[in-house]
Amino acid sequence: MEYSVELLGKKKMVEVTEKSVRRVRLKVFPSQEIKLTVPNDTPTDWVTSFLVSKTKWMEEKLTAFEKTQAVEKEDHIRTGVSTRVLGRQYIIRVIQANRKYVEITDSELFLYTPNKEMQMDVDKQYNNWWQKASKQYFLKRLDDLYPIIQKHEIQRPDVKVAKMKTLWGSCSRRMNKINLNYYLLKAPPPCIEYVILHELTHFLYPRHDKNFLDFLSVHMPDWRERAKLLDNEIVLGM
Repeated sequence: MEYSVELLGKKKMVEVTEKSVRRVRLKVFPSQEIKLTVPNDTPTDWVTSFLVSKTKWMEEKLTAFEKTQAVEKEDHIRTGVSTRVLGRQYIIRVIQANRKYVEITDSELFLYTPNKEMQMDVDKQYNNWWQKASKQYFLKRLDDLYPIIQKHEIQRPDVKVAKMKTLWGSCSRRMNKINLNYYLLKAPPPCIEYVILHELTHFLYPRHDKNFLDFLSVHMPDWRERAKLLDNEIVLGM
């Protein structure tokens, strides 16, 4: 169902979904879509009141996405749009050059390419760079966190980076591999570390049972805060 709210002087529709969940989850996406998930049988009056109470927060999110023109899925890379790397926002600049490489400064990401006018080549170059950069970073974080389960005689898993629609990560115990979302490199380092430790813990405890949660809490006491930041602030529009 949809609810209408007044945001930035205009009527905006919010998609509201009832699910078997304990907590309310409100998300504003770069596409300007707004989605609210509530527990089953939540009264309509409560939903209306909640959305009104979140008006300022939603307006701030909509304004921020409009200003940055954040390219969350990088369908096409071009000068002037922005992306996020390790939690920081960078303006993309596509520069004609004799060779292919990427350079990041304090606020800008420069993609140098011999084929500036060839959109397909630019997109492919960026995708290849992101794939390599993300795997390199994830492997370093895995090196830092692996000793936590190594003492339990768990073999060090490999890392695969893939574009995933609904998960930040998953693991295959049989293949001894951790799969991490291509877009996870957008998140701040503490969030990435949480996802990696979460998947490492699954090599000991396959389900999200008490043993799993206790182990995670011992080795990363603030994991809930990291997970909340990841799910509510690092919005991918997936």
